[in-house]
Amino acid sequence: MTKSLQERIDALVAKGVAISQQRSQSLASEQQNKIQDAVVLHFPPACSENTRATPNSLLRGALFGLVSKGNRRFEDNVLKATISGITVKFTGKQLDQADLDVWLECIHRCKKYGFGKPVHFSAHGFLKSIGRNTGKSDHEWLKASLLRLKVCNLELGDDRFFYDGNLLDEKYRDEHTGEHVIALNQKIAVLCASKLWTGLLLEQRTKLKGKPLAQWLHGFYSTHDKPFSYKVDTLMKLCGSENSELRKFKYKLKKSLSDLSIATGWQCSIDENDLVQLKKKEF
Repeated sequence: MTKSLQERIDALVAKGVAISQQRSQSLASEQQNKIQDAVVLHFPPACSENTRATPNSLLRGALFGLVSKGNRRFEDNVLKATISGITVKFTGKQLDQADLDVWLECIHRCKKYGFGKPVHFSAHGFLKSIGRNTGKSDHEWLKASLLRLKVCNLELGDDRFFYDGNLLDEKYRDEHTGEHVIALNQKIAVLCASKLWTGLLLEQRTKLKGKPLAQWLHGFYSTHDKPFSYKVDTLMKLCGSENSELRKFKYKLKKSLSDLSIATGWQCSIDENDLVQLKKKEF
């Protein structure tokens, strides 16, 4: 074999090896992308900076209910009151509307990175974002709220999807810097599919700060494009009210509906049949 022919053969072999390596690298890269896509799922892009998004199924019942100060109980596989078509079983310390503020902000901070990816933030900045003070007691409160979201277990079904897990998949803290790190369970993304999530208007919710029943009503009715008429006693169960007297709850409900109307412009009333009538503005 001549030297020239051998060189040509060697060149062809080298070219074949190079092509094979390129294909292997391309396949490896494609596989890696698939793995990353499976781990990091992105939130619906239609959610604006002025809204806080969450699955409808978490707002249509007593999961983030009304908990009186100093009366937060531990619940073991408790079936929460919800509207028809949704089932929620909860284990953990009761969650309230302040915990919902934390959860909404967690989703907001994670949406840029996707479900499953760790997100870093300072406690000070987080507290400011949800309208809280930034003193020592507030830092301790935030730690406790994040812990409640982390250690609780939620079994949720909505006739289409089922989720079994916690509300925060990962949570830890650097005691020296005060930096928190969280991640949302990527599997909860199924609850955020098209038309299954709601963007709460932050300005409206902020106006209702310190009024948990009004905040619950805002979240609940925000999931309804055209609200149904609900009985007063039905709403008493759905919001997780600890008030056992319907008459007293109705009195509080009237005040909360008035607050809701002022914050949103919605027309809210209770008719002679104890049905709550709510009409939203048409744009």
